[in-house]
Amino acid sequence: MYPIPDHLKPYLTPVGEENSELYVHGAVHCSCGCTLFTPYVNDAGTIAAAKCHQCGEKLLLFHAGRHGWDGFVAKADYLYDLSGKLKPISACPHCYAVTPLVIMLTIASLGREDFIQGSELTDEHGRKLREEDWVNAFSSFRMDIACPQCGQTSESIIDIETA
Repeated sequence: MYPIPDHLKPYLTPVGEENSELYVHGAVHCSCGCTLFTPYVNDAGTIAAAKCHQCGEKLLLFHAGRHGWDGFVAKADYLYDLSGKLKPISACPHCYAVTPLVIMLTIASLGREDFIQGSELTDEHGRKLREEDWVNAFSSFRMDIACPQCGQTSESIIDIETA
């Protein structure tokens, strides 16, 4: 089983052979099947979203105040700058083509057992957590984008530790 958070399970397809309980790298796709998006990020790199090029569906990919260990278990949104308007990335940073982009995510986790021991299956407010919630308590999140025009990848548009 891979550490794909519940909110991303319908949208993230693992890519490559190195995926495990501790790491997943994958491509984002919309529920309509499209793989091209306009990504959105805030200046602090603590929120990421995407809008599907084909159907316009909006996806919340990451919010530091809700996702990862700090957001999901510790409820420590005060650690992050969650302000600022989300800004679109509408052009390739390499060839400057105004084009929808491919979004790749990399999520690292300390694993199921670490989650169970570290959280004792309760969040910071004492609410019960399930063993299956380990996927929501990931330790880092990275978003890369790739341009379908020039084939270049821009790595670490967001790269944040969440635990």
